[in-house]
Parts: sequence; structure tokens; C-alpha cells
Amino acid sequence: MNRRSRPNILYILTDQMRSTAMGCAGVEKVKTPNIDRLAAQGTRFTNAVANTPSCAPSRGTMLTGLHTLSHGVVNNEIQCKNDGPTFAGALTKSGYKCGYIGKWHLDGGPRTGFTPPGRRRLGFNDYWAVANCTHDYMSSFYYTEEPKPHFIEGYEPIHQTDLAIDYMKEKAKADDPFFLMLSIGTPHDPYREMPPELLERYPADDVELMETNSIYVPGEIMQAKKEILAGYYAHVMALDDQVGRLEQTLKEQGLYEDTIVVFTADHGDMLGNHEQYYKSQPWRESVGIPLLMRWPGNIPEGRVTDAPISLIELTSSLITLTGTEIPEAMQGDDLSALILGDETAAPDSVFINFAVDVHCIPAPPFRGVVTRTHTYAETPEGPWVLYDDKADPFQKNNLISWANRDNPDVAALQQELHKKLRGWLERTNDPFDDGDTVSDKYQPGHVGGVLPIEDPPDYFPPLPPNSTAAGKGR
Repeated sequence: MNRRSRPNILYILTDQMRSTAMGCAGVEKVKTPNIDRLAAQGTRFTNAVANTPSCAPSRGTMLTGLHTLSHGVVNNEIQCKNDGPTFAGALTKSGYKCGYIGKWHLDGGPRTGFTPPGRRRLGFNDYWAVANCTHDYMSSFYYTEEPKPHFIEGYEPIHQTDLAIDYMKEKAKADDPFFLMLSIGTPHDPYREMPPELLERYPADDVELMETNSIYVPGEIMQAKKEILAGYYAHVMALDDQVGRLEQTLKEQGLYEDTIVVFTADHGDMLGNHEQYYKSQPWRESVGIPLLMRWPGNIPEGRVTDAPISLIELTSSLITLTGTEIPEAMQGDDLSALILGDETAAPDSVFINFAVDVHCIPAPPFRGVVTRTHTYAETPEGPWVLYDDKADPFQKNNLISWANRDNPDVAALQQELHKKLRGWLERTNDPFDDGDTVSDKYQPGHVGGVLPIEDPPDYFPPLPPNSTAAGKGR
């Protein structure tokens, strides 16, 4: 098969997978040979972050190329604005076939609801096998072109990968390039919902806690911590299996050389580190995401870079790498030169934020920046955290502390990063209001910063007892 003049894109999106949860990161004890191979064949970005580390806001940024206050999805359960630029829409206009498989979480309304063809699909008009939101991995569903759910037997990531393989086989027969986003719901909680044989691959006794996850807890709490992490890692190992299957398909179908493969996540997961759970927080476990990219002969092989990059820049950069013009209204910088190996093209900072106050998460709303060397965040009340990520990679020493109150070097560094942050706030038209003010504006009817999850629509069959299909998790 002749090489296409424009590359395909296979964008593998995981949910709540933090940057260190893969073998090639060398931090957490988990085996991911296929993911590691992908990293070795391309470039691994060790300083990749989610701009807004929560499911729906992050996805809105990825798929529109807009920052959170511009696309409007400040938290889950909000329908994404669909009258502006979109990633898939830009590629569709330039001749790409765009398909989406898996978790969407951008349509508001019931999590089990149907997203009809049209603008609410944000440009994905070639193939659609999507659930708005479900984390019922053993009893899942998806919609295609009609409001009739297709129910999945067995473990959801395997079936979603089956669909992706079938799609790529069909596209291998055609001349048009494709953009396929495979959005897998794991390793998001529930952490232990998978076939027993997959769960048994990672015994809880094998878990080794990271330095920032307290070991000074009673035995039953320690066991619970290890069972959560063992399930999380088992999900990651099962994801790795699917990456291997996708890679084999690319080779068998003659697509390997012509396809940009992206492996990343919408955000990370605290998992007990810093005594925190959930996401939506500025620590690396929450904002840090895996980012692996391979395009044979174009993206450098075996490269590891600490250049800062975030999901919004990834969208603009991928559009450029296809030879497509970035829509004028998109807000992400084009870092395609960085992706292709030019370290001088790296930005000096990228923007991180979570604008609303979710009362069930014991951390305030924030705005911040990540550079090659530091993570900095402020709350509406003032400076909050500042970490030297080189000297303190596990972010154990917050430089904004009483001990550093008279340290001129820390004060100068904080002011430098504050200035960078003010630039981002001006660029994104962010008034840095308090969390409840933002919620009142963007999600009226919220309770504690969260919109209620709507009941399933009439056409959706009754849910089985104790099902998580309605998306009870955040």
C-alpha cells in the first residue's frame, strides 16, 4: 500500500490515568510492555498536563481547542458549546473521516442519553459508537445513529477496541485519511470492576505506595488503599493489552507508517497521594497525564522531553501536522515543531485551572502554570502551591510556606510565576472569580458546585440493581 500524503490519527484517550502509571515512567510498579514499546518508538512527554483536570472540562478543551471558560464546560453535566471551532470539524472540512468510540461526557442531560447526529457531535460524522458517560465496565452500552442503546457483553475496553479495529480495517481500504478517537473509560473508578482473571493479574500485596501516599495508617485502611491501587493498575494492564491489539492491526493493515498514534488521558488521579483522592487539583498526580506520540520518520524515536505541553496545544498541533489550517477561533498554540523535535519551540509555561468549588473535594478552585521546572497555583485568595519539580519531583515541599516567608529567592520565583499566570488569565479572559460565582454563571441550579445527574431517558431500559451505568462517579 502506498503511503498516504496526509497521516491518519489514532488518538487513544484514557480516563483518569496519571502520567506515572506506566512502566516506562519508572515510578509506579505496573507492567505495560505495549505502552512502553510505543514510547520507545516515538516521543514521551514527561511534562504533559490537562488544562482543567476533570472529565468533561478536559474533553471540551481537547475537542474544541478552547479553554474552559470559552467552551463553557466548567464541570461535568454541562453540554459543550457547539457553535464554534472543533478538532474533528476542522479535519472533516479538510477531507478527513472522523470517528469516535467510547466515553463522550460532553452532552449534558442524562448520562445515558443519546447524542443525535449534528453539531452536538462536534464534527465526528463518519462513525459514532458512543455513551455520553458510563463507568459500568461489565454492563456497558453505546449508541450509534438512533436512540437505541447497544449493550456490551463483557469488559467494555475490549469491546471498544474491537470496534476500533473494525473501523481501521475498513479505512485501510479507502483513500481518505482518518481521525479516530478511542475514548476508553478505564482506569477511572470503579477500580475493581473487571473480569476476575484481569483483576487477579495484580495482587494487592504487590502494591508499593508512592512517597506521598501515607503508610502510617491502620492495617484495614492500608489494605483498602492497596486494593484500590491494585485495581487501578489491573485496569492499566488491561489497557496495555488493547494498545497491543491496536498496534498489531496498524501493522497488519498497512497503516503503521502512515498513522500518528497518540496515547494520553483527560486527567490523572490522586489515589491517596498528598492525602487526597479524586482529581480537579493542581498536584502532578491530578494534572499530569501520559503523552506518547509516534509517527515513523517524523516524530523522533526514543526521545524523552520535559518541555511543557497541554491538551489544548496538542489539539492545535495535531491539526497542523495533518496539513490543515487551525481554525482562527481556537486558543491553543501550535507546538507541532516541538513535537517534531525542535526543543527551542517549547513554550515557557502552560495553563492549568479548575474554576468551580466542588464541595466534596477538599481543595479550592485554582489557576496556575506549569513550566519545565515548576508547578505554581493560586486560589482566589492568593498564592497556594509552588513546587520545584526538578529538585522535588514528588512535590513534597511546598515553597509557599511559613518557613519560606522571608526567603527572597522564593519570593522572586513566586512573583515571576505569578506574572506568567496573569498573562494566561488575560489571554483566556478569566476574571478569576470565586468558585461559587463561576458555578452560578455557568451551571445554574448547582448544589455545592455540582449539577445533579439527570434520570435516564424513557427510551433507556431500566438499569440493573447497583449499576453504575448512570455514571454515579464524578
